Amino acid sequence: MPAPAETSCVPLLTLYLLGGFGAVRDDGVQIPRRWRRSTAQTLVKLLAVAPGQRHHREVVMEQLWPGVPMESALRNLRVTLHAARHALEPELAPRTPSSYVAAEGEMLFLTADRVRVDVDEAEESARVALASGDADALGAALASLGRELLPEDRYADWARERRRGVEALCEQLVRRLAERLLADGRTEDAVGVLREALDRSPADERLHLLLVQTWCAMGRPRQAIRQYHACREALA
Repeated sequence: MPAPAETSCVPLLTLYLLGGFGAVRDDGVQIPRRWRRSTAQTLVKLLAVAPGQRHHREVVMEQLWPGVPMESALRNLRVTLHAARHALEPELAPRTPSSYVAAEGEMLFLTADRVRVDVDEAEESARVALASGDADALGAALASLGRELLPEDRYADWARERRRGVEALCEQLVRRLAERLLADGRTEDAVGVLREALDRSPADERLHLLLVQTWCAMGRPRQAIRQYHACREALA
């Protein structure tokens, strides 16, 4: 088997998951938004949201072809892997290893030094912002991470765990940013942050309570009472 190209010669591939799937290579090679084989794109998404960007091939087969006999699933996987690799590398020569989607034993994975994933970077920025408590950093992290993860796969089981992790991190950012803004006396900004968050999660009791406290801190008890009733209605 030919040896893979040196890492330094391989164009960086960026996978976008927040706000919808996209793939961009830094050498300008065009990767289509719609792939000829939808399971090939789903395979790449599966790996991109997985811990360490890797999965056992049996897990992948069960997610993509549930209930299909092993022999048929293996055949489907080979075809899908081939399609995914050539979608990302249309110039890939026959029997040449992919630079981005690799296999080792029973594991399938994205090559860490050649593939970057936007949600990984957004989550890291969020953790740094939470540690610093800086309002600008918190706001920037929330703007980046606040976009929905793979909205086209909103109900896919394989994305559920990662989606919940992103949502939990966003909740932390919202609360920390609102608290920071209140501490800095930027009450109107805090209200704006909380209202936007409630538009996305209208039944989040903790956000309602924080907005009630904000209205009270601003000396606007009527607004606080309205918010309390809005919370009751949303929960009902």
